[in-house]
Amino acid sequence: MSPKEELKNLIYEANKLRGLDDITSKIISTLYVEPKEISLEDLSKKTGYSISAVSMAMKTISRLDVIKKFKKPKSRKVYFYMEKNVMPYITEMLSKNLGIIQRSKKKMPEIIRKLKKSKSNKEELKIAEYYNKQITVAEKIIKKALSSLDKMK
Repeated sequence: MSPKEELKNLIYEANKLRGLDDITSKIISTLYVEPKEISLEDLSKKTGYSISAVSMAMKTISRLDVIKKFKKPKSRKVYFYMEKNVMPYITEMLSKNLGIIQRSKKKMPEIIRKLKKSKSNKEELKIAEYYNKQITVAEKIIKKALSSLDKMK
């Protein structure tokens, strides 16, 4: 297996582990290892999926800012290119997760206060306090990761 194929398989496996379906994982890994744009037809051949299946999947995938869809002058073919710098995409994902965590974190003190006041089941309070502790740690981890990514620019 060539190093290019090894890289493609590594990216494919990473995307599958992230929960992406097979066709999406194959398309992303194929586009990533291609140094230049690739036509819809060639992408279909390289992934082993039909042109219509790849076209349907690309409607969703091309919403990612790292994938560009275009036509060449005097050609009816559709081409795709994937940016090789995926750090902006990773930064955006982390930022969205940070926002979700911070909204939750903001609401947790009131929820914990209500649980203490209601003298509800101690287990419910422990669950809420544990969740609050976890999101506090997650917030710190994501902030540190975002800071590290910002330094890479």
